[in-house]
Amino acid sequence: MLTHGELPCPACGYQRRGIPHDTACPECGARGFAGDLVVSGTPTETPEAKLGNRMYSLFYLVVAAQALLLAIWWGTTPWSFDRMFTRVRAILMIALLALFIVGWMRRRRHKGSGLSLERCVWEFAADAVIVREVASEFHIPLRDVREISAQIDFVKRRTRVTLVTSGESLGSAGLPALFLHGSLDEQRAIVTEMKQRTKR
Repeated sequence: MLTHGELPCPACGYQRRGIPHDTACPECGARGFAGDLVVSGTPTETPEAKLGNRMYSLFYLVVAAQALLLAIWWGTTPWSFDRMFTRVRAILMIALLALFIVGWMRRRRHKGSGLSLERCVWEFAADAVIVREVASEFHIPLRDVREISAQIDFVKRRTRVTLVTSGESLGSAGLPALFLHGSLDEQRAIVTEMKQRTKR
C-alpha cells in the first residue's frame, strides 16, 4: 500500500500513528484503509467552516428580513412610533448579532484541540476512488474519473487536487478538493501516482 499524509481516522480525527492501516479505529470503530493508494489531506472546507458559512447565510437572511420590515414600517406608518414593530426589530437585531458572532467564530475554528486537519482521505482501489470525509463515504468508479486536476501553491507550499468526473458519480454530494501537504517533491510524486491510477 502506498500512502501520503498523516492518515488520521476520517470519522473522529484520531491519530492512527503506529496502527496498521487496515485495522479499525480504536477510538470510534471506523474501518481502516484498504486501497492500493491512500492519500489524506485538508479538505477545502472543514465541517466547522461549512457550519460557519451556513451561519453567515442565516445572517444575510435576517438582514433581508430587517430590510423588509423597515420598508413596510416606513410605507405604512412613516411618522408614528409602533411598539410592536420596535420589539420585533430588537429581537431580529439580537439574532443578527448572535448569528454574525457564531458564524465568525465557527469559520475561525478550523482546528479542534488535538485533532488533525487532515480529515479527508482518498482511497484508490482497483475499480474506484473512495472519498471519506468525517462520516461520509463516496465511491466514484474509475470509469467516471476524467482527470486529477492539480494546482500547486508555491507560496503556501501545498497542492490543491480535484477529482474531475463525468456522469453522475458526485451527484449533489459537493465533495471537497484536497490540499496535499509535505515537501513539493512529495506532492508532485503523489499527484503523478494518482494520475497513473486513474488513467484510462
